[in-house]
Amino acid sequence: MKHPLALHLKAALICALVAIVLALPLLWVPLLPTWQGWRPPLVNPPAEALLAVFAALWVAWCVVDIPRGGLKVLIWLATLWLLGGGIWLAGLYGFELSSLVPVTAAGLAGAGALAFSGTPAGSQRARWQSLVGGRVGETFLRTRLDQRHLEDGPSGQVLAVAEILWPGHPGGAHAAWNERPGLTARAARHFQRAGGYLERCDGEGALFAFGLWGQPAPTEDLVCALHAWIKEAGGCAALSRGECVSGVGHFPAEVRWTVSGTPLRRTRRMAAAARGYAAGLLVEESLAAEVAAGWKSRRMAWWDFEGERVLLHEVTGPAAADGGASARWDLAWDAFWDGRWAEAENAFGTLAREQDDAAARIFALRSAAARRTASGS
Repeated sequence: MKHPLALHLKAALICALVAIVLALPLLWVPLLPTWQGWRPPLVNPPAEALLAVFAALWVAWCVVDIPRGGLKVLIWLATLWLLGGGIWLAGLYGFELSSLVPVTAAGLAGAGALAFSGTPAGSQRARWQSLVGGRVGETFLRTRLDQRHLEDGPSGQVLAVAEILWPGHPGGAHAAWNERPGLTARAARHFQRAGGYLERCDGEGALFAFGLWGQPAPTEDLVCALHAWIKEAGGCAALSRGECVSGVGHFPAEVRWTVSGTPLRRTRRMAAAARGYAAGLLVEESLAAEVAAGWKSRRMAWWDFEGERVLLHEVTGPAAADGGASARWDLAWDAFWDGRWAEAENAFGTLAREQDDAAARIFALRSAAARRTASGS
């Protein structure tokens, strides 16, 4: 398929050139003896021709590229008004020009561009804009548009799904709320650069889907993007992968592209578990194995989801920066799940003090509670 930007540029050039070819012969019409136009025969053909070329190119490109139909017409009519008014005003200061050729060229170029915008190729970007809006990056809209994705029915595909939860604020809920707009905008830009589609965003967090419309979504790249976000903004996140259904959803308030499926529910619950364990980024065991060469992870919890037993891992950072902490965590974690509460409490407590590890602190508290319950005290 032709690149959308190249297609729009080609259409704008064709519309502008046709308008210029039709308008330039009018330069000599006022010189005819029988001409009774609104300007006297005194004209400046070189200046009017240059202005006509510029106006035609400007109007054609704006009308073709702007996705909203009403805004197309507004830009077109405003350009005609300002062009005619500007030439008239220039005449008051001694710059004699006729508005006939420039206004005609701009009018013809806008009409041709509007006609192209009504075709399937011309309305493609407007259709995408109405369905996905700002939920994907502008670069994506310009490089990966494909009309059939919009017209086909719901389709199933394997997607990666990431849920992020916003960090708390020491100033309380009201202070966090005031910072939320800037944080959500940063998150959208950050994950859209990684190819993410913003499926949901609310006061608690945001959900991004990766791999839509044939995009690549390597697990290691997504882990890198999520880890960088947590380091920069705080909070926690979860990443999962599985079969999802995507397509145009007709909702009471809007019609837009949407994604659904088990991975979305699983990822949302995993993100809540990450907050409960004071973890940063939780992934399933299979995803942790995919990035084991470059990233270090540690077992966090056995977890039941819709009848499935899942082992959750926390990605702690690049493998080169581990420093041996994972081996000590594994010993403490085995002690915890084997019911050796005192050993687990001591090991997790040591990690919490030495590494300032919030997750180790949580497990130390749980080990202490389990030890007291087991001893009956």
